Order: sequence, then C-alpha cells, then structure tokens
Amino acid sequence: MPDERNAMVGEIRHFNRLYTSLIGLLDENLMHSTYSLAEARVLFELGHRAGAVAANPSGEAGFLARAFHLGLGPAASGIARELRLDPAYVTRILRKFAAMGLTELRTDPNDRRQRILSLTARGNSELAALQAAADRDLTRLTAGLADDEAAELSNTLKRVMCLLGDGEIAARPKTLA
Repeated sequence: MPDERNAMVGEIRHFNRLYTSLIGLLDENLMHSTYSLAEARVLFELGHRAGAVAANPSGEAGFLARAFHLGLGPAASGIARELRLDPAYVTRILRKFAAMGLTELRTDPNDRRQRILSLTARGNSELAALQAAADRDLTRLTAGLADDEAAELSNTLKRVMCLLGDGEIAARPKTLA
C-alpha cells in the first residue's frame, strides 16, 4: 500500500504542475491583471461575503487592527484563516485595496458599533473582470472536450473535492480558480 500512496502523491504533484501551468497560476500577475493570485483570492473572498466585520461589538480593535491601525483585524484574520495566508499579509493586501478604492469600511446598519468591510463599486467591477477572464480561460481550456468528456471532467472534479475536501468545498461557487 505505501508504494500505491507514493505513486498517488506523485500523480497529484504531476497534475498540480500541469494545471498551474495550463491556467497560468505561476505568472507574476493572474490572468494578465494587476493582481497576484493571493490578491485575487482576497478580492474574491470579500466579494462573496455578506460583509466582513472589521471591528468587534465592544468597539475595540483586534490584535491586527492595533498592530496596523486599520480596524481590519477580525476581517483580515477570517480571510487569512480561510485562505491559509499570514494575517499580516492579508492586512497589507487590504490596505492596498483601500488605497486603490476597491474596499470601504462602513457602519453596520444593524449594530452601529461595528464596521463592515466590503467591496466598492470599483472593487466589484475589478472582481467581475477577474471572474470573466477566468471563465474565458477555462472555457478555452475545455473547448476541445466533447459533451460526454466535459460531463466526465465535471463529475471527476466534484469527486476529487468530496474526497479531499470537507464537503463544503463542493458547494462553494466555482468562479475564480
């Protein structure tokens, strides 16, 4: 059995190299945009959350907010945890987004003591452009597949997500790689 597992690990690594090459994940900027993969994923997370709480109900900033004077601690920590990125790195990305006018902090209408981090209209536009580029790239990548092959690929991907994920992964929106 260990030899089979080692072979499987080798196959997964081979697939990862193939796939990252096919969709350009190792390019300096994702999909010929100005964003790195990490930045695009943070933008995606912000765009697909109802709103990330940026300050806790007591009005006190979390550790990251105190460290970076932004009031972004809980939002940055949650995104960092989900993407398995360093919270300080996510905070730097969020700072960059704020400077670019992609994000905004607004008062929560249900609890005026809390502030919510969300995308601005410009941020949503940038996200939509990234998602459209990803859709075009993946459409181009799969254009040569017959209908039955496309269905087989789709079912195989769902199966892989179920086997390696926690079930929640298969239910997430499949827009940005």
